[in-house]
Amino acid sequence: MVTINDVAKKAGVSKSSVSRVLNGNFEHMSEEMKNKILRAVKDLNYTPNSVAQSLKKKSTKTIGIILSDISNPFWSGVLKGVQSECMRNGYGLMVSSSFEDPSVEEENILTLRNKQVDGLIVNTTGRNTDLFNELVKEKYPFVFFDRFSNDLQTDTVIVNNILGAKKTIQYLIDQGHDRIAILLYPTENKSPRIDRLEGYKQALLENNFPIDESLIKICDETNGSGIEATKEVLKLSQRATAIFSTNTLLNLEVLMGAKKLGFKVPEDVSVFGYDDYPWVPLLDPPLNTVAQPAYEMGKKATALLIKKMKSGKVQKSKIIQLEPELMIRSSCMAPKKVD
Repeated sequence: MVTINDVAKKAGVSKSSVSRVLNGNFEHMSEEMKNKILRAVKDLNYTPNSVAQSLKKKSTKTIGIILSDISNPFWSGVLKGVQSECMRNGYGLMVSSSFEDPSVEEENILTLRNKQVDGLIVNTTGRNTDLFNELVKEKYPFVFFDRFSNDLQTDTVIVNNILGAKKTIQYLIDQGHDRIAILLYPTENKSPRIDRLEGYKQALLENNFPIDESLIKICDETNGSGIEATKEVLKLSQRATAIFSTNTLLNLEVLMGAKKLGFKVPEDVSVFGYDDYPWVPLLDPPLNTVAQPAYEMGKKATALLIKKMKSGKVQKSKIIQLEPELMIRSSCMAPKKVD
């Protein structure tokens, strides 16, 4: 097996010089020496022993990420941002999913730590506060993203979901809607859902509209629940003229529910969804959505974690809040007069 000694001997340099090149440290080194070492590495087909390097440096140059539900297409954009920042900084990535189960989340954390990842990026279930407090006490580096915890102060990257919801409802009110329904999945321990509902309520109250509980539908996280909830708000004696869907999968079920009742979008009911993808403009009609900066969220969370890992110091927790953007297309219009 070729060793670093062999490379140093062939290049006619010291082991420390070879080590510096292998670690990307070219300061105070001539271009000639660097190229001589790189040629020796190539000629000898030398591959550094990553396990030995990890033990020596106490670092595997690997980051772990735990998603709440990897089946949600929203995460593809986030993972692109995470992967981009990892590659830029020379880190590998290990991905897992908790599927919204706190026991699985705990198992993922233990598994990734056993794999000796240098730090974690977590879209938390919100139900393992004691475990994360232990990580804080150990000074183990981790960052929350997409969701935050009121019970735990740690570095977090989130989207301003209150603002996204408020801007959506204000847009619909400006179009003339005063019967606006909202569909959500259960909000317990899920800060984005809590904030979207809060933004909905704030916008109504700021426009002197009452909060009508019959227009707020908390859907089970099962296929078809959004379809039934859509039917319910459209069958009310004073039915909804607009529906705000707060989740990618609910967006499609709202459109399906309206179609099953024979309602046309936007002629009979306006629909405003959450999350934006390349296929959204291809829907019939092209759907208005709140676009989240998924790629940017992934990049910023990764950059924040890497900075935290390199610092090695306990610093005041930082919350980075990104702004959503309304994508206006063809699924909303002024309401017809409802008898």
